[in-house]
Amino acid sequence: MVFKLNILHLLIALGAAGCAGVLVHEAHGRLLRPSRLAVAPLLAAVAALFLLALVAPEDRAPKLWAVALALGALPGAVRGLVMPLEVDHTWALLRLPRGRDGLWTAAALAVLSVLAIVLSLTGDEAGAATGAVTGVWEVLSAAAATGAAGYLGGRALTLFLRTAHAPHSTLARAGA
Repeated sequence: MVFKLNILHLLIALGAAGCAGVLVHEAHGRLLRPSRLAVAPLLAAVAALFLLALVAPEDRAPKLWAVALALGALPGAVRGLVMPLEVDHTWALLRLPRGRDGLWTAAALAVLSVLAIVLSLTGDEAGAATGAVTGVWEVLSAAAATGAAGYLGGRALTLFLRTAHAPHSTLARAGA
């Protein structure tokens, strides 16, 4: 059995790992710049787009990914609205005291990425009968990854918009 690694596999893995790496800071309640909220959703979107590129062209359904993106963004926006947020307007810093949901979403994205990569590596060897089943799982994993990217994007956008109107909290800087 010969596995054909693709550059897309590397880009998907880097996107998912980078997304998780960025969200580790949020999960531990560390101080962040408001602009850093956009990094994790962008990396998740990159991973989701490259996962979509692994799907066979005849199995791609743009409406499925649009629905998955919307279904992910809606709960993400709601979570961004109800999430506790501390903002220091003087230093343009924020802290998400309970921001572990983003890390869980990034972990789900990583699992979906590994699943899609394994399916794409073994799909060619599986034969015609199981290739259709493998294609369905690739489509579903890519759609779920798109939903995860939508969740992180909706959450980040809502949190970013909330930072302008959040009450001031004096947050300790690392060097102070």
